[in-house]
Formats: sequence, structure tokens, C-alpha cells
Amino acid sequence: MFQSQFLLYPGRGLRWLQHVSFWLLLLGLRFYLTNISFNVYGGFPVSSMLLLNTCSTGVIVLFYYTLVYYLWPKYFTSHQYIKGVLLILLLLVVYTISDAIAEKFLISRCAPCMARLAKTEQGYFQLMKSDLSNIVLVRLVTFGTPFFLLLTLTIPISIKTALNAYRSNMRSVSLAKEKLELELNFLRAQLNPHFLFNSMNNIYGLIISGDTNRSAALVSRLSELLRYMLYESEADTMPLSKEVKLMTDYIELEKVRLNLTKVTFTPPTVLADVGIAPLLLIPLIENAFKFTPDEPGAFIDISLTLTAHTINFKIENSVDPTRPDGLSGGIGLGNMRKRLELYYPGRYRYEISNNGINYLVNLALNL
Repeated sequence: MFQSQFLLYPGRGLRWLQHVSFWLLLLGLRFYLTNISFNVYGGFPVSSMLLLNTCSTGVIVLFYYTLVYYLWPKYFTSHQYIKGVLLILLLLVVYTISDAIAEKFLISRCAPCMARLAKTEQGYFQLMKSDLSNIVLVRLVTFGTPFFLLLTLTIPISIKTALNAYRSNMRSVSLAKEKLELELNFLRAQLNPHFLFNSMNNIYGLIISGDTNRSAALVSRLSELLRYMLYESEADTMPLSKEVKLMTDYIELEKVRLNLTKVTFTPPTVLADVGIAPLLLIPLIENAFKFTPDEPGAFIDISLTLTAHTINFKIENSVDPTRPDGLSGGIGLGNMRKRLELYYPGRYRYEISNNGINYLVNLALNL
């Protein structure tokens, strides 16, 4: 991840190296193709061909950076299309003139080059002997030089466009992840004081009633739970065994305040070494305890099963039909859905059913 980010967003030195390497590679490719293909430069001295290709590539480089780093951001991103198009056409004319000047200057002063043209390319020989204005006019009318330029620039512009699109996508993913992390931190900040207040009250009640053994055990569970939530759950994934321990502690601490509700939790008998997004399932458990009435016949059944490729979580609880907000879920469940999309895109199944008496949630994560 760090390496890809380093290559996508390099420092100035590496960025210069990438650009210089690309243009040198393009120059080498053009020089190679000039040597092996039939063209007007065929038979020229190697030094002359190299010099011609170097000058031509240099003019292309100037055109590219003027277009991509000046004209396009200044006029097209600000919707000044007419002015931008006119300036690009002017730039094409300037490029054609510059390329023609360089070629005429180099070829006309190379006696072997002119001799070769006179023998094999009479038309091009006469063109090189004519005035510069005539050479420029022929190239513009035939659109040969501008067409070759646009064809050559297809490669760097395509690479830059693809990189920009990928960077934009990476920024969107990064922003979405940062937003979720902020929401998760907010959820921790919201859950911890509320949960801590209730737990401490419950433990205080046990101490007052003289149940010191149970209160001591709950203090230990609370300490482990808070340590995990505050300091150990920062990674993208955590071992399933630690999440099961978290859920067990959370359930035991919540059960203290219930008198009539039957609570059962069935974790996997064997925990494989698999990872899961931290604190992902806690909002579902919290929701069940929040909306289950403490009355005769009320229940909360929680089960977690593990197969070779999936984690299956099921929670069913009684609901109070007179409570209108029993299905809302609040911030915690909304945050959970966003985290499912981020960490398990297309790899989860989340189903909810409610008959007015029981509330059932099934969540399957594809590993």
C-alpha cells in the first residue's frame, strides 16, 4: 500500500525522473522505428537521425507541457472553451513552424542527407530546398505534422488521464474510509460513556448487595473490554477470537441490569485464525439490548457460526410493539452498514425481519 501510494504521489525528484525516463523511452522508440522502417530519413547517418529525432521529441515535449500544465487547467477547467481551442490551434501552428525550422536546418546542413533525398526522395528533396513558409504551409494543409503530433501525444495523455482517474478514485476511497473512521471514533466516544455509566451503576449495585465475587468479575470484564475498544481495535481487521471475547464481556455486563429477559450467546466451538472488522457486530448486540423489554417471556438469542468461507451472525430478540423507534437503530447501525460496504463490498448478506413481536437479524460475511 505504501509503495503504491509512493509511486502514485511521488516527490519532486522522483516525479522528474519519471517524466525524463518516459521521454527518453519515447525518443529511443522513435529512433528505433526510424532505423527499421521505410521513411524519408532512411539512409541518413545515424548521428543525423538521432539529432532529428531528438529535436522533434523536444518540440513535442514543449507542446505537451504547455498544453497539459498551462492551457488545459487555465482555460478548459474554467470553462473558457472557445479561447482554449483557439490557443490550442495557435499552439499547433507554432509546433508545426518549430518542427519545420528544426528539420530544415538540420537536413539542409547535412550533405549526405540531402544527397540521399535527391537520389531516393525527389519530392521531399524539393520541399527541403523550398522556402520555410512553403514547408509550413504544406504541413498545415496536409495536416500531416499535427496528425503525427496528436498520435504521439495519445500515449502520455492516456497515461496521465488513467493516473488522474485512479488517483481520484483512491482519494474518494481514502476520504470514505477516513469518514468511517471518524464515525467509528464518534461511536466509541458515544458508546463508552453511556455503557460505562450503566455498567458502573450495575457493579455498584452488586457491591451494595454484597455480591463481591460477581462484581469483581464484572470489573475485570469491563477493564478488558474498554482496553480492547480504546487501544487494541485500531487495525482494519482483528482476530475473530478477540471479537468473540469482546462480545462475551459486553453481553455479561449488559445482562446485569436485566431481571426477566433470558439472554443466550452461542459462539463457535473452534475459532479459526480469521480476521473481522473490529467492533462490527457490537451495534447489533447493543440494539437488541436497547429495544428488548425486560418482562416475562422476553429473550435475546445470539449465535455466531464459522464455516470455511463465511462468518454467520444471527441475533433474535423480543420487541416492544408499542415502541415506535424499535427499528430505527440509530448511528451505530448506520455506521455498521457503511463499514460493511467498505470492508466487505459485494461479500456480505444483511437481512432483517420483524413481525411486531420478534426482531431477527442475519448477517453473513464472505471471507
